[in-house]
Amino acid sequence: MRDEGSNWPKAGVSEVIGLLEMIDDEGGKIDVYKIGKTIGHKLDQLLSAVETAKTFGFVAVEEGDILLTELGKTLLRSSTDERKKIIAQILPQFDVFKELLDVLYLKEDHVLDLEYLEEIIGRVLPEKETEKARDIILDWGRFAELIRVDSDEQEIHLEEEEEEDTENE
Repeated sequence: MRDEGSNWPKAGVSEVIGLLEMIDDEGGKIDVYKIGKTIGHKLDQLLSAVETAKTFGFVAVEEGDILLTELGKTLLRSSTDERKKIIAQILPQFDVFKELLDVLYLKEDHVLDLEYLEEIIGRVLPEKETEKARDIILDWGRFAELIRVDSDEQEIHLEEEEEEDTENE
């Protein structure tokens, strides 16, 4: 059985993009030890950003070095809107996003209680990690404009695309 707990981003958008920019500044390759000393983050934060970037396909790790992949380079050279599109294509590969988006698409109003996301996360992570995971997942989903969150109502909404005209056909 696959470890579903590992199939979700563990670092936020800004942490991952910051990591990619730092690697790019070093010529596309940096030693893990050097980057740890440079950024001064806790080791677990650094490893979370590296793991997330690797899972997205933005970096590769070889013999203690972190290398930007072509996709990572493309992301860095893209406009914000292009970055959102790239990430929106990748996110459904994560189990939690796939389930969340599938359920949102199936719901007539395309709305879910925030609690539903916490239930998905709770199936694979300890309760103490649920809030952090929820915030990271919402961060990526909002950045990619796949979802929007109504904090007052504690709801997640599917971002409506401009293809609403096709519903009447």
